[in-house]
Amino acid sequence: RQAVRMVGQDYAWLLDKDAVAAMFHHAAEGAMPITCFVGNRGCIQIHSGPIKSVKPMGPWINVLDETFHLHLRNDRIHEVWAVRKPTKDGHVTSLEAYGADGKMIVQFFGKRHEGEGERDDWRFLAENLPRIPSPTAA
Repeated sequence: RQAVRMVGQDYAWLLDKDAVAAMFHHAAEGAMPITCFVGNRGCIQIHSGPIKSVKPMGPWINVLDETFHLHLRNDRIHEVWAVRKPTKDGHVTSLEAYGADGKMIVQFFGKRHEGEGERDDWRFLAENLPRIPSPTAA
């Protein structure tokens, strides 16, 4: 998380804590395929494709699709960042959720393949999620 704080607003910007839930709803409504990485020290779960069934239940935001289930405690998300990363195929934008301990909880991208640029619909979504205003120097 320290790197995203230091890289500058051209490459990383802080989002509202509900940005992941908002992204899920927009992606599901638009049948936008996403790629999701979530893991721990033992394994990583990766999903690539559209999501359909987004169900908030108490503090949980759930994706309950036939081939993909994700249960995310929205109240455990401390910060959400949009991060623009340079690649040989142009910039790609990730949505990264961090816990209070500074560790990444989950990371999202618009689905793409090696050699392809970023999806325009994903970039538009990531750039238009609610931002937290950055403090300015005096």
